[in-house]
Amino acid sequence: MLAKELSGEISIEVDRKPYLLRPERPPEGEPRNMNEGETETELNSAMQERAKGVGLVMRRPQWSPNTVRAHEATAYATEKGKDSQFHHLAAGAFWGSGADVNNLDVLKSIAESADLDWSDLGPRIESAEYRDTVMGEYEAAKEKGVTGTPTYLIGGELHRGDVSIDELREAIRSASA
Repeated sequence: MLAKELSGEISIEVDRKPYLLRPERPPEGEPRNMNEGETETELNSAMQERAKGVGLVMRRPQWSPNTVRAHEATAYATEKGKDSQFHHLAAGAFWGSGADVNNLDVLKSIAESADLDWSDLGPRIESAEYRDTVMGEYEAAKEKGVTGTPTYLIGGELHRGDVSIDELREAIRSASA
């Protein structure tokens, strides 16, 4: 979305890296804690407004899945040049309907919608082929000072949390100057 928003101004490249919010989260996930300003079904108004401003639908999920498999699928999608497509579909499934992105059937549906070959990807996820990559990226992010998501590294500076599009735009402009 940001690249589209900045179209014609600055060309950017997004390099997503996995960050496990809670690596100790059980494989089956757990109930999602309610954050300040949330209701049982809605995110806080600031997040809702930002999502609406960039054309996203975000609802408050009731469940927090373990995201290791989703990150592994993202690593595969990156190899195939379909990271952005997979990421947006997975995020939409989670934030739009609370889909369990650790569930293999859910991941299969997302992967196939992103034109990824599940007959190739599925066995790789089941064998944890990308697990070391995901965990290595997580450790590298922690070493750089990342403590949560979202976090953006722009021009060597970390921008943490629910950062507005305008703040990101300004950071990109400053970094490209």
